[in-house]
Amino acid sequence: MSQSDSGSRFEEFGRVDTEIGESINFERLAGTGDTSWNKAAPYGSDIETISRLGYKVRSPNGEEWHHVVLAREGDHHVGLCDCKGWEYNDGPCVHLCAVRKAAWTGVTPERDINGRTVRICDLDAADAAERRYPYLTDKQREAYLACELGDTGVREFQRDKGYSSPGTVSNRLRIAREKVHEHEQQLRADGGRDGHRNPATDDRRLLGEGVDR
Repeated sequence: MSQSDSGSRFEEFGRVDTEIGESINFERLAGTGDTSWNKAAPYGSDIETISRLGYKVRSPNGEEWHHVVLAREGDHHVGLCDCKGWEYNDGPCVHLCAVRKAAWTGVTPERDINGRTVRICDLDAADAAERRYPYLTDKQREAYLACELGDTGVREFQRDKGYSSPGTVSNRLRIAREKVHEHEQQLRADGGRDGHRNPATDDRRLLGEGVDR
């Protein structure tokens, strides 16, 4: 796919709301002169695992964190980032490449800033809620689905989960609401909600996020 075709596709669907992201063949990049692949340094980058599909990445000497969505699908990967790399280059950005290198099979996987091994999930293993909210942690998403989208009260949810204080749930719910609001605002700025919904099923597509090369 040419960069112009890729760009028009992202403009059509909106960078932060595409079905499964851009198809990526990382294995093809290994050993080539691809700039992003060569620049990606997982050992020097800050990587934070947000969910099974979502990550935050800051390149060495970089000031900004970028949101990355990355998953395996069959014999390749699919992903998106919220940086500007897609606008100027073919292929994945340096942030996507850093996550892929960090989880490379056959070598000792890198750990994220919280000491967790960086892993890339199979897309089929992620449920609809994980695809819809990859930027929420598991516990934030759980609270949001139950208390914001469902009919469970904060105290009832706290008791069901055995948390010592309803404040724990309230804090997670507040953060989840803020994150969802932020991404909904960006979605509207990128062209609106209706163009990103399947009219037959009313299903929302995977929310991805941007990158810089």
